[in-house]
Amino acid sequence: MHAAILTLGLVIFLGHLLSALFRRTRIPDVLLLVGLGIALGPVGLHWVMREDFGRVGPVLTSIALIVILFEGGLGLSVASLRKGLVDTSALTFASAAATMALVAYLAQDHIGFWPALIVGGILSGTSSAVVLPMVAALPLHERSKTVLALESALTDVLTIVVPFGLLPLALGGEMSGVDLARDVTVKPIMAAILGLAGGIVWLYLQSGARRLPHFFSAVFAFVFVLYGASEVMEFSGAVTALVAGVVISNPPRFLRERLQRAAEVEGRAVGEAISAFDRSIYAEVVFLMKLFFFVYLGLTLQFESARPYVVAGTLVAAIYAARTVLTRFTFPRELPARDAGVAAVMAPKGLAAAVIASAVAEQLPEIGPQLKELTFAVVLVSIVATSVLVPLVDVPGVRGVVGWWFGGYRPK
Repeated sequence: MHAAILTLGLVIFLGHLLSALFRRTRIPDVLLLVGLGIALGPVGLHWVMREDFGRVGPVLTSIALIVILFEGGLGLSVASLRKGLVDTSALTFASAAATMALVAYLAQDHIGFWPALIVGGILSGTSSAVVLPMVAALPLHERSKTVLALESALTDVLTIVVPFGLLPLALGGEMSGVDLARDVTVKPIMAAILGLAGGIVWLYLQSGARRLPHFFSAVFAFVFVLYGASEVMEFSGAVTALVAGVVISNPPRFLRERLQRAAEVEGRAVGEAISAFDRSIYAEVVFLMKLFFFVYLGLTLQFESARPYVVAGTLVAAIYAARTVLTRFTFPRELPARDAGVAAVMAPKGLAAAVIASAVAEQLPEIGPQLKELTFAVVLVSIVATSVLVPLVDVPGVRGVVGWWFGGYRPK
């Protein structure tokens, strides 16, 4: 027990150190966290075993999903979405569709068609945990940063809606076109409505809740209730948590006057639904969830067979090749060729994909372990690929190829 507590404390300190290292080296901290889990686990030092987590591991995985999606919703600005949607939508949806098609085609021999299509949906997005810090550290045009940041935000929704919508097909039940349309459209819409209603309710309760001695635990408890209620009603708890975060961060117009009065009383900026202090607390919780989950991911990687990693390498190569072609035609032409080159290789998969794969695998006991293993392998390989390819864009020889391929873009 004492060794476990010591290890936990060291892991948290190392997590902070790795985050600082990322800012200096641009090596994603999530990749280093996975490496730390591998080093501590059964493949490395045998200090911590996956079995040590018992039933707590899957529960914490669900908690990580709720917290990360809620905080992601808080970080979404409706104004920014409205402004950058035109620039982002073509690349976002073209890349997501190509990813789903390629994964379904290339991975079906490994896990079957419907599970492969679900994995394609899980991997259709890009990881905010990797993309946002990387674009912040790179010398990119602000418009390019907005495109890549919004892509990662928008695809969070796709990686939730599509896999859970397709899940009944993978379970082997009979499903008509009407049932499929209902699961892919109606259920997510109902989940979004529940998140909208829940967010509005919390905005009404927020002023009173702030007087509670432990306000932030009340926030997360409320989101857990929303998530659980959505799952009980067979909607999508993940969509509900995400939408609740968006509503709370972007209050409806009819509530703004009430919130402004409350903000003045509480000493926050007028009209600011979420203060800087609030965001810092949420960010701390997400940091701990991210730290736990990626170390846990590293612990679960067994490396017993090379096949999942061979398949993952093939998938990542195909996805990045397709994205390079799509970027040529969908990235805004007014931006520099170098930025387009970075966007072409900025497709890492990360926390959302890994967490959702874990949740889906729980529902598919027969194929779930292979599905999760393949997704985790793609997450690992894609983060490595992005870490290597992004700096290569500035290498003289590669820079010439990028300039040629994106010849219609601005030179700088």
